Amino acid sequence: MTMLHTRFLVHWTGKDFHAPPTYPLDDRIRKHYVTRLADVLKNGFLMQRNTEESERIHDAENRWIQAAISRTCFTEIKLSMAKSHAQEYGNLGIGVIREFVIERYGNPVFYVTNGDHSNIVTCAIKIRDFLDKTDQNILGEFRTLLSYFKKMGEQNSNDLLYYDELEWRITHLNRLEQEGLITVQDRSEHIYRIKLQSEDVRVLVFPDKRTKDMALENKDVVGLMGKPICVTMDDCENF
Repeated sequence: MTMLHTRFLVHWTGKDFHAPPTYPLDDRIRKHYVTRLADVLKNGFLMQRNTEESERIHDAENRWIQAAISRTCFTEIKLSMAKSHAQEYGNLGIGVIREFVIERYGNPVFYVTNGDHSNIVTCAIKIRDFLDKTDQNILGEFRTLLSYFKKMGEQNSNDLLYYDELEWRITHLNRLEQEGLITVQDRSEHIYRIKLQSEDVRVLVFPDKRTKDMALENKDVVGLMGKPICVTMDDCENF
């Protein structure tokens, strides 16, 4: 049987300080990437809310839902597709195996239509509004479910911009804290960290060879990482 899915799920980071082509890759930005990698290896994957309007998913009446729970996102895309994807989310990829995400109650997202033909969003809004009036506890559980909804494209667009990402998510759950799988960074801001062991990181994708070399010469990085596969964006084009 042909294997359709890669075993690796990759978390991409760096878009907050590197937005090419506006900010071309240079040594200053490369140092940011090395610092970010050291931070993730030491403190774990960042888990936080995204409250940007761009995350909203609309129905035919322009009502919307939005993930209101802190989460960390991963993609299941093949590394040969990494370059175009990284332009959107950052040029540092940190990969784990699928079991890492599943053991932390992670799941693939549920892709839905965004706009005039999104009957699923219409139904979800009706349930949300009903629970808001009748049962706040169950509403909280339902919001967890909604946090796995992902729009296939922009509102009323035929371009399925996000559908090819094959996204997975780990969302914040009380049981993750109870089982010691995450730490609290700032509860008031809903910021958490998914703990990492050195052996958990199986793949590292660097923006370029110089960034890779800088990272592998950094004592903080080397002291925290195990033996992951280390590649660059250019390397990924050959996968």
